[in-house]
Amino acid sequence: MATTSVNNTSNTSNVFEDLRKTGTAPKKELGKEEFLKLLTQQMKSQNPLKPQEGQEFASQLAQFSSLEQLTNISKLLENQLEGNKVLAASVTNASAPALIGKNVEAQTDYLAFDGANPVTIAYDLPQSASEGVLQIKTEAGAVVRSIPLEGANLKNGRHTLMFDGKNNRGQMLGKDNYRIEVVATAGSSPVEAKTFVRGTVSGLRFKQEGTMLVVNGGEMPLADIVEIIP
Repeated sequence: MATTSVNNTSNTSNVFEDLRKTGTAPKKELGKEEFLKLLTQQMKSQNPLKPQEGQEFASQLAQFSSLEQLTNISKLLENQLEGNKVLAASVTNASAPALIGKNVEAQTDYLAFDGANPVTIAYDLPQSASEGVLQIKTEAGAVVRSIPLEGANLKNGRHTLMFDGKNNRGQMLGKDNYRIEVVATAGSSPVEAKTFVRGTVSGLRFKQEGTMLVVNGGEMPLADIVEIIP
């Protein structure tokens, strides 16, 4: 029995030695061919008086087979998802030119102002507020205009207002990119509001990060569009 054990160890070691000689560098993981060679050697050197010793190896083989199948399925799904993304992007890019000249609304806090034309802003309150203000900020965060919200404009639901492009001193702001934020409270609790910007699509730009619509002189991601306004 001891002799059999020694022979098993020796034979298995020879297999590993043969595997090392066949490649230019040692592998961190066994491939299918190497695994099958080890399995064959295990079956040859298995002690016939103790067949149960091979059960663990057979279990490892089953796990290896299952893992390989799951890996192949995962790669197949990844390829399908990537193909669907490419197809969706192609369809979107093909249909995007139809939006030129259309009025659209996007969910965003980004506001592009061309320095002359008023911009329609919308916001959605999930619940009624007791007080609130809509702020226009520079991209650095400085507040240049505060528009108090009163009466019906504090009720829950969608509201719209026209931003005339002026700052708190009544001066016209320059052409630039700004941010909008609704600061509202219900008693002492803050009310988180979603903000929207409306405008007319004047052009398209296809970029690596996606299709961009030119709205109010600035770029607006097509993915941010929530409504096409008649």
